[in-house]
Amino acid sequence: MNRTLTVSILGATLVALTGCQSNPIKFGGQSNVAVVDSSSRTHLQANLTMTDYTALAEQVTNKMLSSKFVQRWGSKKPKLILAKLRNNTSDESIMMRDIYDRITETLLNSGAVRLVDKSATSFDYVVRSELSSKRQYNRGGEELAEYKLELKMFKLDGEMKGQWSGTLTLAKGKKSYF
Repeated sequence: MNRTLTVSILGATLVALTGCQSNPIKFGGQSNVAVVDSSSRTHLQANLTMTDYTALAEQVTNKMLSSKFVQRWGSKKPKLILAKLRNNTSDESIMMRDIYDRITETLLNSGAVRLVDKSATSFDYVVRSELSSKRQYNRGGEELAEYKLELKMFKLDGEMKGQWSGTLTLAKGKKSYF
């Protein structure tokens, strides 16, 4: 092989290997971007993610199911109507249907209740749910957001029989540009 061909092959190999080098990607002020575990609750903002609100819905529903009131039902499975979930936050992008679906799934999987449609004429309890939030900011630009999910159970005559809630607090530090 002649010297020019060898240098050309060596040069092409170096270029190809250099092109395969991995460099950190800059993104939104972050120095490195990495793949994160989908079950982790990593945040870049003080906003809820789908993982957050489905976990919060499951936590609060399980709190209701493990309460003394519900445990006293024993093998009796009352009929519940799960009313529409109210979004009392300033974030209209929260997928309220996903939260509602997680509450429904948790209730059904528990085997403790029978869920009936809102149009049902025979039922024992109505469960109303609401997601609310409050935000605080300090002078340094840091943000603290607290989300609260509440479930309230009522009898047919309007008497409240139970209330369960859970909170999730998220913080966002000041952006660093250097």
